[in-house]
Amino acid sequence: MKKTNQFASPFSAWSGHRLFHVVAGTLIGAMVVTQASAMLPTPEQAVDSSVAVQANTNKSSNSSAQAVNSKITASLVSVDANGQEVLVPVNANTRLQSGNVLEYQGYFTNTNADRVRKMTVTMSIPDQVELLRTVTPDFPYGSVDGNAFARMPLRTRVNNQLQDVELKHYKAVRWDLEGVGLNDTVVVKYRAKVK
Repeated sequence: MKKTNQFASPFSAWSGHRLFHVVAGTLIGAMVVTQASAMLPTPEQAVDSSVAVQANTNKSSNSSAQAVNSKITASLVSVDANGQEVLVPVNANTRLQSGNVLEYQGYFTNTNADRVRKMTVTMSIPDQVELLRTVTPDFPYGSVDGNAFARMPLRTRVNNQLQDVELKHYKAVRWDLEGVGLNDTVVVKYRAKVK
Protein backbone atom coordinates (compact mmCIF):
# COMPACT_ATOMS: atom_id res chain seq x y z
CA MET A 1 0.00 0.00 0.00
CA LYS A 2 1.42 3.35 -1.04
CA LYS A 3 1.66 6.02 1.68
CA THR A 4 0.64 9.51 0.57
CA ASN A 5 2.10 12.76 1.79
CA GLN A 6 -0.82 15.00 2.81
CA PHE A 7 1.43 18.08 2.64
CA ALA A 8 2.52 17.50 -0.98
CA SER A 9 -0.99 18.41 -2.09
CA PRO A 10 -2.55 20.81 0.42
CA PHE A 11 -5.99 20.46 -1.17
CA SER A 12 -6.48 16.76 -0.42
CA ALA A 13 -6.46 16.98 3.39
CA TRP A 14 -8.45 20.21 3.57
CA SER A 15 -11.12 19.64 0.95
CA GLY A 16 -13.73 18.30 3.37
CA HIS A 17 -13.34 20.88 6.11
CA ARG A 18 -15.74 23.70 6.96
CA LEU A 19 -14.38 27.24 6.98
CA PHE A 20 -16.41 29.78 8.67
CA HIS A 21 -19.80 31.23 9.18
CA VAL A 22 -20.96 34.67 9.95
CA VAL A 23 -23.88 35.30 12.25
CA ALA A 24 -24.72 38.63 13.84
CA GLY A 25 -27.05 40.75 15.95
CA THR A 26 -30.64 39.93 16.68
CA LEU A 27 -32.48 43.23 17.35
CA ILE A 28 -33.74 43.84 13.82
CA GLY A 29 -32.75 40.48 12.44
CA ALA A 30 -32.39 41.12 8.71
CA MET A 31 -30.73 38.06 7.20
CA VAL A 32 -28.46 37.88 4.18
CA VAL A 33 -26.83 34.87 2.63
CA THR A 34 -23.59 35.47 0.76
CA GLN A 35 -20.81 33.32 -0.66
CA ALA A 36 -17.18 33.45 0.43
CA SER A 37 -14.31 32.89 -1.93
CA ALA A 38 -11.45 31.05 -0.31
CA MET A 39 -8.32 29.28 -1.41
CA LEU A 40 -7.47 25.98 0.18
CA PRO A 41 -6.24 25.13 2.76
CA THR A 42 -8.75 27.63 4.10
CA PRO A 43 -11.56 25.52 5.50
CA GLU A 44 -14.86 25.51 3.68
CA GLN A 45 -18.04 27.28 4.64
CA ALA A 46 -19.81 26.13 7.79
CA VAL A 47 -23.44 27.04 7.19
CA ASP A 48 -24.79 24.48 4.72
CA SER A 49 -23.80 25.74 1.27
CA SER A 50 -23.55 29.42 2.14
CA VAL A 51 -22.43 31.99 4.66
CA ALA A 52 -25.16 33.56 6.74
CA VAL A 53 -24.99 37.15 7.88
CA GLN A 54 -27.53 38.65 10.21
CA ALA A 55 -27.06 42.30 11.07
CA ASN A 56 -28.55 45.21 13.01
CA THR A 57 -28.93 48.50 11.15
CA ASN A 58 -29.53 52.08 12.28
CA LYS A 59 -33.21 52.01 11.34
CA SER A 60 -35.00 50.64 14.38
CA SER A 61 -38.43 50.46 12.78
CA ASN A 62 -37.58 48.98 9.37
CA SER A 63 -35.97 45.67 8.60
CA SER A 64 -34.20 45.31 5.29
CA ALA A 65 -31.91 42.69 3.83
CA GLN A 66 -28.26 43.28 4.62
CA ALA A 67 -25.54 42.66 2.05
CA VAL A 68 -22.09 41.68 3.24
CA ASN A 69 -19.40 40.48 0.84
CA SER A 70 -16.90 38.10 2.39
CA LYS A 71 -13.52 36.73 1.38
CA ILE A 72 -11.23 34.35 3.26
CA THR A 73 -7.53 33.93 2.47
CA ALA A 74 -4.74 31.72 3.77
CA SER A 75 -1.08 32.74 3.65
CA LEU A 76 2.14 30.98 4.62
CA VAL A 77 4.15 33.07 7.10
CA SER A 78 7.81 33.25 5.95
CA VAL A 79 10.91 35.34 6.53
CA ASP A 80 12.67 37.10 3.63
CA ALA A 81 16.44 37.56 3.12
CA ASN A 82 16.39 40.70 5.30
CA GLY A 83 14.76 38.87 8.20
CA GLN A 84 11.40 40.57 7.62
CA GLU A 85 8.19 38.59 7.97
CA VAL A 86 6.25 38.11 4.71
CA LEU A 87 2.91 36.49 3.92
CA VAL A 88 2.92 34.22 0.86
CA PRO A 89 -0.59 33.37 -0.41
CA VAL A 90 -1.33 29.65 -0.38
CA ASN A 91 -2.16 28.18 -3.78
CA ALA A 92 -2.19 24.79 -5.53
CA ASN A 93 1.63 24.79 -5.75
CA THR A 94 2.23 25.55 -2.06
CA ARG A 95 3.88 22.69 -0.21
CA LEU A 96 2.98 22.65 3.45
CA GLN A 97 5.03 20.87 6.09
CA SER A 98 4.52 20.17 9.76
CA GLY A 99 5.47 23.27 11.72
CA ASN A 100 4.58 25.78 8.97
CA VAL A 101 2.64 28.80 10.25
CA LEU A 102 -0.44 29.94 8.31
CA GLU A 103 -2.36 33.20 8.67
CA TYR A 104 -6.08 33.07 7.92
CA GLN A 105 -7.70 36.44 7.13
CA GLY A 106 -11.41 37.12 6.75
CA TYR A 107 -12.53 40.30 4.94
CA PHE A 108 -16.15 41.40 5.40
CA THR A 109 -17.46 44.41 3.42
CA ASN A 110 -20.81 46.06 4.12
CA THR A 111 -22.39 46.60 0.66
CA ASN A 112 -25.76 47.46 2.18
CA ALA A 113 -27.34 50.93 2.00
CA ASP A 114 -27.21 51.21 5.82
CA ARG A 115 -24.60 50.99 8.53
CA VAL A 116 -24.44 47.59 10.27
CA ARG A 117 -24.56 48.06 14.04
CA LYS A 118 -23.29 44.64 15.04
CA MET A 119 -21.88 41.70 13.14
CA THR A 120 -20.59 38.48 14.70
CA VAL A 121 -17.99 36.63 12.64
CA THR A 122 -16.99 33.03 13.36
CA MET A 123 -14.08 31.25 11.69
CA SER A 124 -13.46 27.56 12.28
CA ILE A 125 -9.99 26.12 12.83
CA PRO A 126 -9.11 23.17 10.56
CA ASP A 127 -8.23 19.85 12.20
CA GLN A 128 -4.85 19.91 10.41
CA VAL A 129 -3.65 23.01 12.27
CA GLU A 130 -3.30 24.26 15.86
CA LEU A 131 -4.29 27.79 16.86
CA LEU A 132 -1.49 30.16 17.89
CA ARG A 133 -1.91 33.15 20.23
CA THR A 134 -1.96 35.65 17.33
CA VAL A 135 -5.67 36.55 16.98
CA THR A 136 -6.90 39.96 15.74
CA PRO A 137 -8.92 41.98 16.69
CA ASP A 138 -8.42 41.64 20.43
CA PHE A 139 -10.95 40.16 22.84
CA PRO A 140 -12.22 37.26 20.71
CA TYR A 141 -14.36 34.37 21.84
CA GLY A 142 -13.14 30.78 21.50
CA SER A 143 -14.76 27.37 21.30
CA VAL A 144 -13.59 23.80 21.75
CA ASP A 145 -16.65 22.34 20.00
CA GLY A 146 -17.58 25.04 17.45
CA ASN A 147 -20.94 25.66 19.17
CA ALA A 148 -20.45 27.11 22.67
CA PHE A 149 -18.26 30.24 22.85
CA ALA A 150 -16.63 32.08 25.76
CA ARG A 151 -14.15 34.95 26.03
CA MET A 152 -10.57 33.82 25.38
CA PRO A 153 -8.54 32.40 26.96
CA LEU A 154 -10.87 29.51 27.66
CA ARG A 155 -10.56 28.05 31.15
CA THR A 156 -11.42 24.63 32.56
CA ARG A 157 -11.23 22.94 35.94
CA VAL A 158 -8.69 20.09 36.21
CA ASN A 159 -8.28 18.33 39.57
CA ASN A 160 -10.29 21.13 41.15
CA GLN A 161 -7.90 23.81 39.77
CA LEU A 162 -8.79 26.36 37.11
CA GLN A 163 -6.44 26.13 34.09
CA ASP A 164 -6.27 27.61 30.58
CA VAL A 165 -7.44 25.26 27.82
CA GLU A 166 -4.52 24.44 25.51
CA LEU A 167 -4.80 26.17 22.12
CA LYS A 168 -4.59 22.81 20.31
CA HIS A 169 -8.13 22.08 21.55
CA TYR A 170 -9.74 25.21 20.00
CA LYS A 171 -12.09 24.54 17.06
CA ALA A 172 -13.33 28.08 16.27
CA VAL A 173 -12.79 31.78 16.99
CA ARG A 174 -15.53 34.44 17.06
CA TRP A 175 -15.51 38.26 17.07
CA ASP A 176 -18.26 40.83 17.68
CA LEU A 177 -17.76 43.69 15.19
CA GLU A 178 -19.51 46.99 15.89
CA GLY A 179 -20.49 49.85 13.59
CA VAL A 180 -19.59 48.66 10.08
CA GLY A 181 -20.31 51.62 7.76
CA LEU A 182 -21.38 51.51 4.13
CA ASN A 183 -18.58 50.02 1.99
CA ASP A 184 -16.40 49.60 5.10
CA THR A 185 -14.36 46.42 5.27
CA VAL A 186 -13.50 44.76 8.55
CA VAL A 187 -10.67 42.24 8.82
CA VAL A 188 -10.34 39.38 11.29
CA LYS A 189 -7.40 37.01 11.40
CA TYR A 190 -5.71 34.25 13.30
CA ARG A 191 -2.52 32.23 12.93
CA ALA A 192 -2.20 28.50 13.18
CA LYS A 193 0.63 25.96 12.98
CA VAL A 194 0.41 22.92 10.69
CA LYS A 195 0.42 19.72 12.78
